[in-house]
Amino acid sequence: MIGEKVGKYTILDIVGSGSMGSVYKAEDPEGRLVAVKVVRSQVLCSMEKRERFLQCLLVASEIRHAGICPVLEIGDDHDDFFIIMPWIQGQTLEHYMERKPIPWRHALEIALSIGSALEAIHNAGAPHRGLKPANIWILHNGEQSVLLSDCCVARFTEIGTPAKSRSSIRCVSFADTWIPFGALAYMSPEQVRGESVDCRTDVFSFGAVLYEMLSGRHPFDARSSLSRISAILEAEPVPLASKQTSIPTQLDLILRKALAKNREERYQSMRQLSADLRSACQNTLAPRQRSAGSFGFPKWFFSRFGRTLSK
Repeated sequence: MIGEKVGKYTILDIVGSGSMGSVYKAEDPEGRLVAVKVVRSQVLCSMEKRERFLQCLLVASEIRHAGICPVLEIGDDHDDFFIIMPWIQGQTLEHYMERKPIPWRHALEIALSIGSALEAIHNAGAPHRGLKPANIWILHNGEQSVLLSDCCVARFTEIGTPAKSRSSIRCVSFADTWIPFGALAYMSPEQVRGESVDCRTDVFSFGAVLYEMLSGRHPFDARSSLSRISAILEAEPVPLASKQTSIPTQLDLILRKALAKNREERYQSMRQLSADLRSACQNTLAPRQRSAGSFGFPKWFFSRFGRTLSK
């Protein structure tokens, strides 16, 4: 497709391809770079799926948050859906980690940025449903920032009553069908069981991502889809403090609650989880450090994430 047009956008290069479609680097008529995600027509093979997919995209396009990659345009080109987003200059959290632990203070800085964006998505009435390191971008634009992509886009395997309004997509049913291994790794127990999902499924996915940032390994490591499903449904992650004594024990307690198999025992909102993460930061400071207001975070951290940690 190099050199061809999708809508008014000229394709410059292919960025990646997967089960849902392909992502291209393109430019608009004014020469500005954009990302074009083309969803193959075979994926949205029914009016029901197309309507649900479009409804989720419309919700995503209305969300305004500095930590969320906006949807600029939605279109239809020869029966293929395409989604236009800004071209992101940065790297995914997946590549940023490279299967190595991130220092816990820095990991919490990233996690709180992710949590803030997820709160905005949940306030719009829909879970992200696909949170994973490949959908989290680390930007280096003067000061490091975090951006979430693919927000509110229902998986192409979803089925159920077509969404008629924003409120109707609060819970979504999943088809019992093939899911890419990378996406499966961060799904909640209710997702892999094919049950309806809500914003608490993002809490579980968030917990899995944070665990991986802190440990350098997935909380439910497995070599096959079946063993991964079994681990998500039945296994408990190894406590972080048993492997890395530098990590505060409070974080293990927070992760245990975020990764609870029963969503009723999980954090009921990202707001609650983020508040506990900030509290864990505060409680790990020695009195002298707390009075000095120093925690190894950049100055903008305190204003971005609410209350200061100094007394």
